[in-house]
Amino acid sequence: MEGGLKKTYLKKEFSSIDYTILKSIGDCIYEAVCVINEDGIVVIWNKAAEKLYDISYDQIIGKGIEKFFPNAIVNNVRKTRVSIENKYHSPRKGSYILANSMPLYIKGVFKGAVSTDRDYAEVKKLYAELEDANSKLIFLKNEVKKFSGIFGDIIGKSPNIVKKIEMARQIAPTHASVMITGESGTGKEVFARGIHELSGRKGLFVPVNCSAIPSELFESEFFGYCSGAFTGASKKGKIGIFEMANEGTIFLDEMGDMPLHMQAKLLRVLQEREIVRLGGEKSIKLDLRVISATNKDLRKMVEQNKFREDLFYRLNVAEISLPPLRDRKEDIPIFIDHFIKKFSSENSKHILKIQKEALSILSEYRWPGNIRELMNVIERIVITTTNGIIQKNSIPDYIISELKKNDSYKEYPLDLIEAIKKLEMDNIIKALNLTKNNKSKAASLLNIPRATLYHKLQKYKIKSSDCSENQRF
Repeated sequence: MEGGLKKTYLKKEFSSIDYTILKSIGDCIYEAVCVINEDGIVVIWNKAAEKLYDISYDQIIGKGIEKFFPNAIVNNVRKTRVSIENKYHSPRKGSYILANSMPLYIKGVFKGAVSTDRDYAEVKKLYAELEDANSKLIFLKNEVKKFSGIFGDIIGKSPNIVKKIEMARQIAPTHASVMITGESGTGKEVFARGIHELSGRKGLFVPVNCSAIPSELFESEFFGYCSGAFTGASKKGKIGIFEMANEGTIFLDEMGDMPLHMQAKLLRVLQEREIVRLGGEKSIKLDLRVISATNKDLRKMVEQNKFREDLFYRLNVAEISLPPLRDRKEDIPIFIDHFIKKFSSENSKHILKIQKEALSILSEYRWPGNIRELMNVIERIVITTTNGIIQKNSIPDYIISELKKNDSYKEYPLDLIEAIKKLEMDNIIKALNLTKNNKSKAASLLNIPRATLYHKLQKYKIKSSDCSENQRF
């Protein structure tokens, strides 16, 4: 049969190619392959096509394609000589494929058409597998980032925040309790997570907002309970927050809102390192680290007998005080750039630039809600910007009104790139002042190689005379 075909149909088209080799190549292809000549006669039909359509090679070869598939895409391409790509098609009842087809030319002369078809159900399955693999890849990337870039989510290059990160790195491998203080929105939980991730503890990081748990539920939430411990208790009992954080870290946010009676119970847990579930008798040993956070003055609360002094010193073995955003003004352009990129990507928006006046307004505002407020404002701006350019009218009215009320808004002739340059220059001068013009120490403080520091000194033409040991920042 093959010899006859070669002689009848392929002699003029493929006289220089051994048909047996050509067919063998076709049989190695995963997709269903069909080649028809200029008369619509099937001249190649590979094994994948046999399997997909349940039509054998001997049944179809040498016959017209229309006899088997009246609306075949490959035949339409033969007639129109126009290629088709990734076409969803049902060549016959119960058969759904994704087809690609193109006209076939040999030495510039039209000779027919070729198509490759894929079972659509199989394509969907592969796509689902790809999506699953992609999700796993994203998860793994996040895990790698988590452990290779600890504190990588903390944005800013100001000496103040760099110092806090270094302090957190030093504290992390120890067993010391840590208290993180600072206004709301300054990134206290981000620091707490970083400390946990760098601690080497194999247990969970369990965040708890102390102000969100009703006083009457504190014991059951923290200690857990056994079956039948009280009316309405689950028959299965419940594991408490302390147990969940065993071998890990418990993060007590809004610590200043914890009731005094629970402060006493927490102190007992920290001293004895064991708990008993409500309604239970068995002691459960604990190995957990406590990181607490507050935006209140706990020392003042101790003086007012609103917070236990003994608990305060138990929690405050190491303290990290985070500065408000208004004291990190040089970091504001960096945050703005970061959040624009983040929310542009998440919302499929294309932000081309931020105008100088808009950047100046955002830089001058005091941000009482700190990083959290800035993040929310930039997200709103990105979502509502329609022309790709962030302008003054993109900024919420309350910010402009507040600046006008305080008479603190001044225009600065800076775009984002210039603002970052100015930030670098200011930070280099600050670092040199802090280190008394010691280049090695300044480079270390800035967390850059000494060679990079020398390059930037030349780039910005910064001289020793520009720095003063007595200059205040």
